[in-house]
Amino acid sequence: MTTYSWTFSTLCAYVDKAGESDVVYRVDWVYSGVDDAGYSARIAGSSPVAYETGEPFIPLSDLEKSDVQGWVTTEVGADRIATLTARIDAEIAALVTPTELVVRVMPWS
Repeated sequence: MTTYSWTFSTLCAYVDKAGESDVVYRVDWVYSGVDDAGYSARIAGSSPVAYETGEPFIPLSDLEKSDVQGWVTTEVGADRIATLTARIDAEIAALVTPTELVVRVMPWS
């Protein structure tokens, strides 16, 4: 079984927008999976975050991982998350059962 998780490396924010301070407009993320044997794969990306005046606002200092993950998963969407998950599964499968070799030590060495 593979366990999937999101990590967030960077939040980009406007100093001031629509009367609020430190308004996040982009999230850099990594979606990763690790199977029971410890094989893992990851995909990095970034997602825009839109804030409109009058919408609920969470100050940057009060953000929780769950808030950011909610923004990202909403923006990425279920179909793309399914595609990312399938890519991670395929990468892990290729690690478990390789179909190619990378030779760095020449046989004549």
